[in-house]
Amino acid sequence: MKRVLIVGSEPLMREMIAALLADIAVEIRTVNKIADAEHECRCGAFDLVIMLDLAPFFDGSEPMSLLRPRRLRRPELFVISWQHSEQSVLSMFECGVTQYLTFPLNARRLRSKICKTLNCDT
Repeated sequence: MKRVLIVGSEPLMREMIAALLADIAVEIRTVNKIADAEHECRCGAFDLVIMLDLAPFFDGSEPMSLLRPRRLRRPELFVISWQHSEQSVLSMFECGVTQYLTFPLNARRLRSKICKTLNCDT
């Protein structure tokens, strides 16, 4: 079974993304801090990490190295944010982000991208 980790400080947003995936055969974990996400990624292999905050990219915590530990499977990383700045988007891709999506979200499009990444039925 595929595993998805949702990371974000807003509980409502985490629950919204989890609800969007509720009928797909995936295991979903949610955490509110990057430190918790790091622990989860070290304890178990995830196929996809969805981050709902940009702060970890700008506060010096180096989320890519935390979420993709050496010698462990490296999950795909989606970032969802309100930030529409071209520079922010480009910097996320340069960091190794797989998909960058902005609010307001198109739920069907997000679900389709997630299913394509996880090779599952929509």
